[in-house]
Amino acid sequence: MTQLEATTQSGPSQRLLVVIGVLWLLLAAAIVVSQFSQATPIRIDWETETEINTAGFNVYRSETPDGEYRQLNDRLIPGEGNPVSGASYSFVDRNVVAGKTYFYRLEDVELDNSTSQHEVIEYTAPLVSWWVPIVVALSIFCGLFLIVRGLRQEKSL
Repeated sequence: MTQLEATTQSGPSQRLLVVIGVLWLLLAAAIVVSQFSQATPIRIDWETETEINTAGFNVYRSETPDGEYRQLNDRLIPGEGNPVSGASYSFVDRNVVAGKTYFYRLEDVELDNSTSQHEVIEYTAPLVSWWVPIVVALSIFCGLFLIVRGLRQEKSL
């Protein structure tokens, strides 16, 4: 009876290791699926050295460098600089497709409503976030390690 009790006590431990290992593998799969189902947003940053009569900025996007540009911001991005010092700005474009290239233009809007557009900036939406390969690799490693350990313990009994 003593041997049977020892086998019974180690059984759940083995199965638990295998189950936890499978959960780690499922986590890796879920991360990969979620990353490929939605693209990482594109962040556009810019700085001004000085701002004289600047009301604010608009951000435009096109799918080709010479294509039709569409304004992305609903409201004017207000100017925060002054004639002595500029400011730093950023705009996040969340409506992107992973791996697709977009072209952006920045428009200055002055207090008198005159505008000037700046050069085209090209960005490609990343396929995955930088942390995904690391977390997926660790999840797979942990999952396989636990599964193998659980199966080895079962085999040794």
